Amino acid sequence: MRREQKVGGAGALEMGTARGLEWVMTCMAKSDGHGLVFGGTGLIGWGVVNELLSGYPEQGVFNRVTAVTNRLLKSEDTYWPEALPGLPELQICSGVDLLNGTGEDLAATLEKRVPGIQGVTHVFYFVFTSFLNDFEQERALNCGLMQKVATAVNMLCLSLQSFVYSGGTRGYGIYNPSINFKTPLEEHMTSQLPEDCAKIVAYPWFREILTEAAIGHGWTWTEVCPDVVVGFSPIGSGYSLALHWAQYLSLYAFNHGISGSNAEKRVEISFPGSKAGFDARFTQVSARILGRISIFASLNPDKLGRQVINTLDDPTPTTFRELWPEITGWFGLVGVGPSGDEDSSLTPSEYIAKHKHLFEEHGHPKGVTAGVGAGSKQLDTVGYWLNFDRELSANKLRSAGFLEQQFPAHSWEEAFRRLRLAGIIF
Repeated sequence: MRREQKVGGAGALEMGTARGLEWVMTCMAKSDGHGLVFGGTGLIGWGVVNELLSGYPEQGVFNRVTAVTNRLLKSEDTYWPEALPGLPELQICSGVDLLNGTGEDLAATLEKRVPGIQGVTHVFYFVFTSFLNDFEQERALNCGLMQKVATAVNMLCLSLQSFVYSGGTRGYGIYNPSINFKTPLEEHMTSQLPEDCAKIVAYPWFREILTEAAIGHGWTWTEVCPDVVVGFSPIGSGYSLALHWAQYLSLYAFNHGISGSNAEKRVEISFPGSKAGFDARFTQVSARILGRISIFASLNPDKLGRQVINTLDDPTPTTFRELWPEITGWFGLVGVGPSGDEDSSLTPSEYIAKHKHLFEEHGHPKGVTAGVGAGSKQLDTVGYWLNFDRELSANKLRSAGFLEQQFPAHSWEEAFRRLRLAGIIF
């Protein structure tokens, strides 16, 4: 089974020695872990599976990982690490459609198709279906999926200890920027959503569903909360800003005769947003760090059970004014500030749609299928509507003992390397 080797070098993660050693020793005392990851090849789920298969946090903590996916996918197309002695065994359960059937139907499917399902100790759930024009329908559908999965794991996973899923800064109300945010955003604020926001955000409802489902079953839940997630998915993602910009910048560089980051030509490209969006402070998280935080939370239900926990690469907030030159520079381009005229050029999705045929014509057919998606219009406007400070507090995360961090620019570079390796960009 093919797996990609773990990335090191600049931007590698660091762990505080005292707390880190204590936590690793605690994890080593646990064994025979079986992680069940729903949405295993999506943007967040891929990162969790990748970290588990890489032996995080320590060999022997997990001995099996099951990735549940909707799409059929060959193991060689996942780009996960190669199987090595002492690392978890991978099994892929593809073609599982959560949209149809009941929780009992899902349980029957998983029991039939996942060897050792009764021994699952940790569930990671990273599935979300979006509706751009009907958020109440979106909430209802996703709550239905969560209830279905909770029913299934209660029927099957008698050794379950924790259930980790992803929320997001939407749970703080960022879709309603008229809210007077006090930053940094602290986790207790997620329980203070205005009523008009709460009815269209699924995360508070997830907490209720899982709290009730866990009664009498010996497990607990944790909600990991990211803002911008920077990462890789082998099947692409309609809501991945890293993929969206990577395809845009890759095509732009190709069309301007630039190959590689050492190009001699100076080709400028403006930030697709406003000045306010260019300078707004935020705390991104790489899929790598988010994966590790998710695993950390799953192994520490006594500290983080029934809680929301912020996730971030670096406690010091960044801006796109700082990141845009680094992001564009990876493609040999010179990133400059907003042009000031929103209608002066094609949006990133329009540019991709116009030129994506070049991917297939030049030996990158995956670049076409992983390109412009359902969320492209929303991603086009990120630099315009996210024009307010929204950085997350790291206090709870650090207090719980997770001390690792990564330079934000390195997260983008890591995602771009993986996208290029997979043939999704030039």
